[in-house]
Amino acid sequence: MVTKCRLARSSPDERREHIIAVAAEAFTQEGYGATSMSTIAARVGGSKATLYKYFPSKEALFGAVMEERCARVLAPLRDLRGSDSDNLEELMADFGVRFLTKIYEQGALDVQRMIYSDGSRFPELAAVFFRSGPDVVMVELADMLGRFRESGVIECEDLSLAAGQFLGMLRGDSHLRFTMGVEAAPPAEEIERQARMAARIFVRGLLKR
Repeated sequence: MVTKCRLARSSPDERREHIIAVAAEAFTQEGYGATSMSTIAARVGGSKATLYKYFPSKEALFGAVMEERCARVLAPLRDLRGSDSDNLEELMADFGVRFLTKIYEQGALDVQRMIYSDGSRFPELAAVFFRSGPDVVMVELADMLGRFRESGVIECEDLSLAAGQFLGMLRGDSHLRFTMGVEAAPPAEEIERQARMAARIFVRGLLKR
């Protein structure tokens, strides 16, 4: 439950953050299609005019929610871009552990289920999600791989394709089962085991021969 915020006494940034938090909760509980700007305004405790002052449309507000949620996933991954380590397998394993840990969190699960539920009826919903999250993760990963291609460690014609394939290896069948509610999130030691195996198979397939 989002803590109530006294909008009149808060700063513009605080109001914006509060609106995003309330909207995220509404979208999760009611679905994108069933959630209106009026619903969100009522939950926020202000008027629709105030809401539209910060976000011109429901789609724009949803985009802000996605950016905020996806930023949580991206933050620990971006730390690796600045690493000067020359051990690609270790870097990929570390990337994998951080990525899997984040996508197994409840907030990420809520987003996935919302996209599965409403994405076919609202294509813009899925587009915003991919633009804010998966596409950015792939760019981050491809950039990291590019450093090792430039130094001659690996051979890779298509860095974006390779990045997408590695992310697919990480998620595997386990994450699909989790998203569908068939299995619980794996413990930390299992996440690390899966990430290290994916990194080992992936990197050894790219090493220059």
